Amino acid sequence: MDAEKPPTLTERKRAAILRAAAESFRHEGFVATSTDRIAERAGVSKRTLYNHFPSKDALFDAVFEGYWARLLTLSQPLQSSTQGIEERLLAFARERLAVLLDPEVLGIFRAVMAESMRAPELARAWRRDASYEELLGISTLLEEETARGRLQVQNQELAAAHLWGLVFGGLFWSGVMHVHGHVSPTYRDQVAREGVRTFLARYGAADPPAASAGRNRKAGANKPAKGTST
Repeated sequence: MDAEKPPTLTERKRAAILRAAAESFRHEGFVATSTDRIAERAGVSKRTLYNHFPSKDALFDAVFEGYWARLLTLSQPLQSSTQGIEERLLAFARERLAVLLDPEVLGIFRAVMAESMRAPELARAWRRDASYEELLGISTLLEEETARGRLQVQNQELAAAHLWGLVFGGLFWSGVMHVHGHVSPTYRDQVAREGVRTFLARYGAADPPAASAGRNRKAGANKPAKGTST
């Protein structure tokens, strides 16, 4: 197997420009950030910056494409056939919250929310072609677990919105708006666990396949063999 090739100088410069732009947008805002400042922060010339990105708007769009790409890696749920339904949903929640609550992710969305009041065109950073439930793979997970008989979901869109609200939405939006400051891992895990349990109280199957099979096996083991008396 061939070793992965190291990035070229051009690729390293492009990555440095994107990092510098993201940092500038988070801390200084889009309007106040200049391409001169980004180039200085990235350690490149302004000409090099414009060779990669023709304008500050193009750079803004590229920065957000990078953040959305991180979220898109979560579009498929965790694959597991051995975990119980509560454990699977909790693992699913923890993985996604780790990305959603990353300070960089929260910071860039916070900056856009603040500045889109003065510059409405920046609202294009908010993705329009997919809901949060689709983006995070919630809808896919619910469809799969309903087919397995471990969830009872009649209205998938509504159930996905409920899971988003119980587990993800409150933490994400309070983080974007900086309502509570830093959320501890303990509290984040508590929200995820209680949210999953509340969701399962409404949508969990009353008799999931694994539990049913276990009871059937136990009943078979306790059943007297033919020809014996009890």
